[in-house]
Amino acid sequence: MTASASTQKTWLGFMNMGQRSFQNGDLAAAVVAFGSATSLVPDRVEGWINLGSAQVELKHFDLAATALKKAVTMNPNLMVSHLILGDALRMLGQWQAAFNSYQTAVDLERNPMSLNKLACATRSQGDYDLAETLLKEAIAMDPNFTIARVNLATLQIARNRFEEAQTQLTNLSALSLAALEKEEVDSAQLALSEHERLKEAISQLTIAQDPIPLETALRKLPKHLQQVDEHLLETLHRYAESASTIDIESVPIDSNLPAEWPQIEGMFMIPLISNVNEYQQFKQHGKVGNETSIQLLQSVNMAPAIEAARLCEFDLTDPIKAETHLRRWHALGVHNVPGFLAGHFKYTQNIIADTPTVRRVQPAFASATFRRFVSDIYSKLAPGYPRAITVLMALADLHPFADGNGRTAMTWLNRELEWADLMPAIFSAQLGFLGELGQAERAARHNGGDLSQLASVMVRGQHQAKNFCTELTQSR
Repeated sequence: MTASASTQKTWLGFMNMGQRSFQNGDLAAAVVAFGSATSLVPDRVEGWINLGSAQVELKHFDLAATALKKAVTMNPNLMVSHLILGDALRMLGQWQAAFNSYQTAVDLERNPMSLNKLACATRSQGDYDLAETLLKEAIAMDPNFTIARVNLATLQIARNRFEEAQTQLTNLSALSLAALEKEEVDSAQLALSEHERLKEAISQLTIAQDPIPLETALRKLPKHLQQVDEHLLETLHRYAESASTIDIESVPIDSNLPAEWPQIEGMFMIPLISNVNEYQQFKQHGKVGNETSIQLLQSVNMAPAIEAARLCEFDLTDPIKAETHLRRWHALGVHNVPGFLAGHFKYTQNIIADTPTVRRVQPAFASATFRRFVSDIYSKLAPGYPRAITVLMALADLHPFADGNGRTAMTWLNRELEWADLMPAIFSAQLGFLGELGQAERAARHNGGDLSQLASVMVRGQHQAKNFCTELTQSR
């Protein structure tokens, strides 16, 4: 039913009020005004689009998605509804649904904005070729669309095309950019300068297995890279406080921990095995089931990384030695794995896929922030469980490497347990990062830093390890 002229006039007043509030940065008032408009005339799609857009800016992503899905249902042919819905879904961690929304937006209207959004979603799915094609198309349409140019430059870094990225960033730095774009360009240039400074030392680490040049280089961290992420450090302090107060069941280390434990632990990292029979199959045939050669390489690589980590107990309270060792474990763990920069901290920003709203440290400040974690938090924690669960969450949220953070964190966690005469943990697929352990990490981020759920999962991982060792002994 068509609203009366008086109702339409009132509706327009709410819409104008919402737009003024939005433009003035009063997002809460904008939501109230647009909400009043949709209540008064619910069959006008513009109200739902504006309400959803304001909710996105206010970071009320669930409410935004609800409003924008309503708009899409009312008129599925409006590009902007799908575009903003994609933003809401992306921030909810619903990546496939976000990708689908962006793809629909591009199908409806192929313009620089929609192409840029789809490119970012495509990049998050690992399709760098398509992401680059989309970004270049957007830039060809509008060479002054600088956000697409920034995204293309950082994509080149992610593809390890450092010289090309530097050229693009240099050109961008000469322009008048929006604040967030300038911050991204500045951060990327700082990260690239660190790549150039450390690449030879890291090459010595990975090729000659010599960590001394890297430790020497790390001690000369340039002043402009010594800034730390104080917000993230506050979060890590909360994790440490929680870890120090949890009453955790003690699971002592088995006296019969097998000599090939590093290999067993490594096979559980992805995981490629879930029981003793599968491990014995791997030992006999060099494979388990349908794993890819890359998965097998990553698993096998973890044994030397774990063996190296076992020797580092008394070094890790020194921030620079700790960073050197961490980079070495990573380098060993991803040795010869395509797409990885072994031993390098990240050079582009990364996110937590299922909780994109959680901040991670900027690439340029990863080293300094990690070092402050070691000096101010880790070194003051009691050995054993408090250190173990804190380092797991610290690396999960710092995410210092572009990839391979989970297995590096697990390596450190288990060494903290071993050094305290506690059983190291192994995690089946159901119990691991893609299952209960990942759920426990998400819970910690959303409940003020309480690590009790994480501790419970870790203890179950220790019992899983004890049971595995018992069954392995009995099978021989």
